[in-house]
Amino acid sequence: MLLKISKVLVRKLRRIITAIDKLIYLIPSMHKYEEAELITRLLETGLPNAMNFDFEQLKKQTLNYLESVKVEGKKYNYKFSQSQEVGNLYSSVYALLILDLYGELKNLSADEVSQWVVYLDSFQEETDGLWHDDRLLNEHYADSDWWGARHLGIHMIAAYTALGKKPKYQIKYITKYYDLGYMKSWLDRNDWDGYFENENDVDNQIMNIGVALQYQRDYFDDKKAKLALEYLFNYLDSKKNKKTGMWGGCDVSDPKQLSRSIQFAYHLLMLYFYDNRRIECGEEILEYALQTQNRLGGFGVNLNSSACEDIDSIELILHLSDDENINARKALSRAFVWILSNQMNDGGFVFRQNQGMWYGHESLTANINESHLFATWFRTLSLVKLSVNLFPTSKYKAHDAPGY
Repeated sequence: MLLKISKVLVRKLRRIITAIDKLIYLIPSMHKYEEAELITRLLETGLPNAMNFDFEQLKKQTLNYLESVKVEGKKYNYKFSQSQEVGNLYSSVYALLILDLYGELKNLSADEVSQWVVYLDSFQEETDGLWHDDRLLNEHYADSDWWGARHLGIHMIAAYTALGKKPKYQIKYITKYYDLGYMKSWLDRNDWDGYFENENDVDNQIMNIGVALQYQRDYFDDKKAKLALEYLFNYLDSKKNKKTGMWGGCDVSDPKQLSRSIQFAYHLLMLYFYDNRRIECGEEILEYALQTQNRLGGFGVNLNSSACEDIDSIELILHLSDDENINARKALSRAFVWILSNQMNDGGFVFRQNQGMWYGHESLTANINESHLFATWFRTLSLVKLSVNLFPTSKYKAHDAPGY
């Protein structure tokens, strides 16, 4: 058994889950069936697959799923899910990143790498340096940060890095933030003492901008990007909540507010982690991240926690704990079981069990419990992060790229 889950912990997990299974029908709820279904999947899929973890088998299953959503004709053309018919850039980039995590890109010939780069470059516009796929353009694409051009941009950075190449144009939309007065006035629009509702997407926006700045600095030797980043870090440091170490006001006794605050902190702290910056109040943030774990091992208020909620807490726990922290180790082991329970029979993964998916555009949708490429990449990335911590030797491949 490769996974460092002790026999004692396994027994405790079994007892806890069995107790939940017995009690679930005694709890007043409109969703008893759905909760029981989650527990059953955890017991029948997640737990045995974690206890007898087989990297090669999981790799085979996941890559078989990739083949099933490949669109005929081009090596690099993938569709979002089985229920879709047309390929698109978002889906193809997720496929590429999955192939990278399983070490498959090293098997590409120079010509195949060139084909990928030509494909990716064909979507980049010189005016802003962002990537625009006509098959995805809608009213959300240009002005969103949880999805859309700026969000796709940081995935493109990871994709080019995985291929060992750079895009044909620099990322120019961020040059307006080189004006530090403009950056300050933009950041000052937020109430940093108030609670950041989910509708306020400034955390994603800051991450998208920050990652692009880091890429410009490190891959294009952009001195102005370096100065802008230093200003951004100093500004964010000055706005931290001294009680929680995170940003914004938060009633930490409210599970929903705490979960949102952890997600917010994740998007900003990923910039800190990449630059190896000191994290003030790291122990406090770690404890809050641990508190977001639910009884099935995921990290959300709802038991069917999403891939985003899960990796947000997982990243913070991994970066802010050490091997001596028993509570963190237990939480990560339980999370590994939960992540594996989100794998479907076709080898792909879902974003959130028992729900469909709409990812910004009608071409990026999936039915209830239908695997799709966004979730398969994000869940696989969680497995990569966890395996490095939990396995004696991890076979996953992880590269160091901004935002990744």
